[in-house]
Amino acid sequence: MKIKLLILIILILAFTFFIRIYKLTSNPEGFDQTEAAFGYNAYSLLKTSRDEYGKFLPLVLTSIGDYKLSIFSYWEIPFITLFGLNEFSVRFSVVVASMISLILIYFIIDEILKKHKIALLSLFFVGISPWHIIMSRMAYDPMVAFMWFLFSIFLFIKWYRENRYYLLILSVIALAFAISTYYSVWLLFPFTIALYWLLIYRKRLNIKQLVYLTVILLIPVLIFVKLFLTTRGQRLYQDSTFQVDAFPLLAEQIREDQHEFPIYITRLFHNKLAFYPLFIIQNLFKNLSIDFLFLTGDKIDRRFYVPYNGVLYLWTMPFFLLGLFYFWKNQPARKNLFILGPIVIIFLGSAFSAFGSETERTLFSVPIFCFLISHGLLIIYDKVRKTHLNSIILGLSGILLIYNITYFNHQYFWHGNVHQPWGRNFGVSEMINTVSALKGKYGKVVVPDNTYIYFYFYNKTDPKIAWAESENINQKANFLQHRLRSKIGDYLAMPVECPAAGRLHVLYVCQGTKIPPNSRIIKIIRYRDEQPAFTMLEFSNSITQTTPPKNLNFMGKYGLIDDSENSYWKEELEIY
Repeated sequence: MKIKLLILIILILAFTFFIRIYKLTSNPEGFDQTEAAFGYNAYSLLKTSRDEYGKFLPLVLTSIGDYKLSIFSYWEIPFITLFGLNEFSVRFSVVVASMISLILIYFIIDEILKKHKIALLSLFFVGISPWHIIMSRMAYDPMVAFMWFLFSIFLFIKWYRENRYYLLILSVIALAFAISTYYSVWLLFPFTIALYWLLIYRKRLNIKQLVYLTVILLIPVLIFVKLFLTTRGQRLYQDSTFQVDAFPLLAEQIREDQHEFPIYITRLFHNKLAFYPLFIIQNLFKNLSIDFLFLTGDKIDRRFYVPYNGVLYLWTMPFFLLGLFYFWKNQPARKNLFILGPIVIIFLGSAFSAFGSETERTLFSVPIFCFLISHGLLIIYDKVRKTHLNSIILGLSGILLIYNITYFNHQYFWHGNVHQPWGRNFGVSEMINTVSALKGKYGKVVVPDNTYIYFYFYNKTDPKIAWAESENINQKANFLQHRLRSKIGDYLAMPVECPAAGRLHVLYVCQGTKIPPNSRIIKIIRYRDEQPAFTMLEFSNSITQTTPPKNLNFMGKYGLIDDSENSYWKEELEIY
């Protein structure tokens, strides 16, 4: 590698690392339940080799009401060992994975094409892309799975070129790690295994070698089967399009039709066979759209939303379209299928989600988009550099790119925390500290049961205590049909956001915007847009105020629970 090229790579990596590490614990503001769940389970595994439920070295975690693949928690263990259990350590683990993924992207493209320019440009555009940056700064599993997947591809390419069997074994192990880290890899997995086997078959090996290598490829297949059987496919079902409860549009159309049409007409037009394919296609093209890619990004999941920014820079759009056109036009069908096919597969996986467009599920396509952007940019550059206005055109283009990058960072580091930030779980650590300071004044403290993982994370709860508390669960299930813990240390945990009736001399921590009018507000922790994140209150014998605080509303039904009753909370539906 030439010294000039090496310097450019180091400069790009240094710049992208700075973007990812800058204000890591305060941007995005707030700390998500998923981040806390993976982090605490990593801490528990580090201390005891068991997860929060006491399961020994699990492949699958059950936490905060859903199934999580466990490899990400194992990945976090060295960082928690070095820096302790805190927001920085768990997020920094993803920063490291993102930097490794950037290096792998460069070497994969360079290894396949043997063209340093397009590999360097692809490295640069992936490194500065909002898509990759957003997913690099939160302690979620997609980036680590992405890294393992890229490792698998790189090692397979090296094996194919060098015929060293240990490289193939390492490639297969990396692929096994990828499918054990994040569910979206499951959709890519069969195509990847099929491609690997076809490339092995093309090497014209003898029967013994072919059988040996096929057996090696079966390793991740067996792990995949084990994972699927362990989860019983439930995690894929929980947020899938096929949950009518998650998307009641079909049921709504049926109700509307029954007023005017006989039942057979309704069944003809409004059935699953007709509705779901259309819905999936709509989701697919909603994701594969200029709006999602270059203009507004992920409008569904507020954790990944940056106001008025796509997941790619608007500046790159003409280069992407040009690169796509020239690649499609000039390359054979086999290469087009190899490059463009994965985009369709990846976005199809997101289309099956009930949440629609999702930045995290489509992360794996970012190198392909940036490769096409780089391809289009080089085409334009070759044409422009021959003109006498090349300096002006290149200078203006550079200024516009710098402006676009600066604009995204301004929106991300400031407006992202202010503009509709409700999905970011702001104020959790402040809530925990406030409750800890106030608990001595009350006989009991009652908190929402979905906050249990935060108390474990921030208090570094002894895993043995977590195991014991996992035996005590609420009778009421959450929307995923999981029942969460009824006790968190000294606190009681309720399966509601805020009770309509409660006991005197008890501190209640509420979520949402509805509070009982016979309550006295102790403290409100607000998002930057003044919406309430947590409201701490106690019940009173009478209505204490006629006007609710800003952005809060009074419940229609309310009451008090006598000390003789075996309950600390009631919902409005339970009050007569």
